[in-house]
Amino acid sequence: MLAALLSLWLCLFPRLTSAGKVDARVDERIELVSIVARLAGLREYRMESSASAYSRRVEEHFGAHRDHPAVRRLAALHSESGVSYDALPSLALHLGPLPDLVERVSFEAAPERLDARWNGAAARPFLVDLRDFARATGAAEFFASERAFYSEVSRRLSERLSESRALPWFDDYFGARPGASCVAIAGLLCGGMNYGVGVRFADGRAEEFAPVFGCWEWDERGFPKFGASYLPLFAHELCHSYTNRLVDAFERELAAPAARIHASCADAMKRQGYATPKIVMYETLVRACVVRCRLATEGKSAAKEQAQAELEAHFAWVPELANLLSEYEADRERFPDLRAFLPRIVERLTAIAERLPEAARAPQVVALVPANAATDVDPMLTLLHITFDRPMRDQSWSLVGAKSDLPEITGALSYDESRKVLTVPIRLQPGRTYSFSLNGERHKGFVSAEGVALEPLPVRFSTRAR
Repeated sequence: MLAALLSLWLCLFPRLTSAGKVDARVDERIELVSIVARLAGLREYRMESSASAYSRRVEEHFGAHRDHPAVRRLAALHSESGVSYDALPSLALHLGPLPDLVERVSFEAAPERLDARWNGAAARPFLVDLRDFARATGAAEFFASERAFYSEVSRRLSERLSESRALPWFDDYFGARPGASCVAIAGLLCGGMNYGVGVRFADGRAEEFAPVFGCWEWDERGFPKFGASYLPLFAHELCHSYTNRLVDAFERELAAPAARIHASCADAMKRQGYATPKIVMYETLVRACVVRCRLATEGKSAAKEQAQAELEAHFAWVPELANLLSEYEADRERFPDLRAFLPRIVERLTAIAERLPEAARAPQVVALVPANAATDVDPMLTLLHITFDRPMRDQSWSLVGAKSDLPEITGALSYDESRKVLTVPIRLQPGRTYSFSLNGERHKGFVSAEGVALEPLPVRFSTRAR
């Protein structure tokens, strides 16, 4: 039996090929916990961007089971212990295949990479309900019926991620992990969320990296579209498997700066699922390393693009930390691995924390012309004006929406001298309704001069008929 299980898991987690091809797949365990989370109403598993032909098939098959004990228990765990986001895929990876869903690592002593919100053995009552949910709903039969779809999704994700030039960089930067395996997982119900999860064994078996990639765009045949943005995401999620343990090792030293940094932008962090100072530290180190990864593998332009993306995601201190990492790269004799450099990182984060305000507020839109929700806009209007409550970063904006719903932009966008008023040259049609968003789930170009992004603001107005 043990030999059969070992053979199964070696099959599930093959190593990267010498040619650098990334293995990818849809994982039934991830789908199962995502379905329960979706039925329990966890918003990160019910994002608008996750709506697809597949999610409708899931609803048709599982929707009648919203009152199952597994669903109710997860809703309670979410409310009482914050079980959400990456806690779900983290649990799934620590389980064997359906239908038994055995503990691959004993939960009695909480596994090192099992999300702490499960509290080790305290997860077992949920596992009992989860196994019953799988049996009661015919989950295995549903997954079998989706096998051809899963296979094509896996092929497409593998094809995209295999374009990454980052893989050799990891062993050099962090130190080789002999025997470690990696499989990229398509999270078909995860929308715009991505999770750097994996399994580390206490008995010396090789570590398993299994980053989960959300699916937020879909083609006309109902398949997820894996665009170029998945390449830096791959580096990001894989980085977690290397750097989270460093944050754990220096948790005491990082506690004070982490608390101050988190307090400076707690609301913005919470909206992204980063609810604690420690999680913000996980993200901080990963994001700084990804900037350096893109510099080494793609060049200065890509690194600059990544640093800008971190600013827009409210991680205003990450570019400075990324610059500090050049010291590590330049003196590998003194710093043979990144752990040896962590005291310098702690020192710099402490200095950054001391400079931060107690709270950095997101900018607000104080006026729109035409007014939001206006229903009688003159179709001859040629300028859209957006007024903010503070100076904004120049040459940075995001008007998000379908091209057919946006006003036609006829010229260059520009801020006034104060950088509080943005003017957008437009052409309107009579009798039309226009609908778009200032910033969005993934595009956050509107950023204050201090580096804080505008929260997405839906805009809608209609022009009168001639």
